Amino acid sequence: MASGAKARIRVNFVKQTPLQSKKILMVFAHADDETLLAGALIAQLISEGNVVAVLCLAPGDDDRRIRMRKACEVLGVKNVETLRYTESAMWPIENLNIMGRSPSDQVEEKLSPELTTVPIDDVAGRIAGRISELNPAVIITHASYGDYGHADHAAVHRATVQAMEQFSSDMPRLYSLVWPKWMMWLNVWMMKIGGRDIRRMGPDGRFNFGMLLQRQQTRNLTIKVSSYLGVRREASRWYEEELARGPLPMRLLERLPLRIQSIFLGKSRLVLEKCLTRSTLKKNAEQHETSLTKKAPN
Repeated sequence: MASGAKARIRVNFVKQTPLQSKKILMVFAHADDETLLAGALIAQLISEGNVVAVLCLAPGDDDRRIRMRKACEVLGVKNVETLRYTESAMWPIENLNIMGRSPSDQVEEKLSPELTTVPIDDVAGRIAGRISELNPAVIITHASYGDYGHADHAAVHRATVQAMEQFSSDMPRLYSLVWPKWMMWLNVWMMKIGGRDIRRMGPDGRFNFGMLLQRQQTRNLTIKVSSYLGVRREASRWYEEELARGPLPMRLLERLPLRIQSIFLGKSRLVLEKCLTRSTLKKNAEQHETSLTKKAPN
């Protein structure tokens, strides 16, 4: 697509977002996703006069919820809602320590089940309820492949797409965040160097990140957000604890000067999902189910 065409698409998006009238709902899996994955985009949308709300499905403990709200304040978000799911392990080995749980832990599991263990219909229903209540014109969520390969992110994408089935003529426009292919395959390369199997991810090893990556969609919309990376960095300071425990590439990325960081995060790329028909929605759901169950050859 020519650069002029990209510019026209972006202008159209802004024109359809008149000041103080466009409601945008951002749906994410975990506290910190809104900042680390979309902080600059959120800050820019708000600066243009849009009203942005954040829905987080597995926010973590009370301390992390408080820090998420503080980070959102920095970004300009006033409406933050959370559900009571728990973050799933990214790798099976992180989920092995399941024996000897106390009775209180077992009660907590029932009240706050791991996100990937909840039937997708249930999660979609909860998201649809928030959509009905907030009545956004635009919804933005995770990439279909889980961004950097997190099964929770992919589950939230699936659930949000499925939630759209409950809306007809008044269906909001649904976008998913996507990432440059070179960044994704660099991430895969580093995982493999670390001895990870991208075909067997998630708490039970059934999430096939490699398969979903091969189905990447072409972006429909690119928004330059480099001017708001400073706001994102300020908000990310509320997640120093998470960043300190994060993978080395993430820690290095956060330490880069903003000018260099803009190479990686200076543009937000979005895929329009809203125009999917019911039959296509069903087909996509079946494909995701296949990625969870199909075992790649050794």
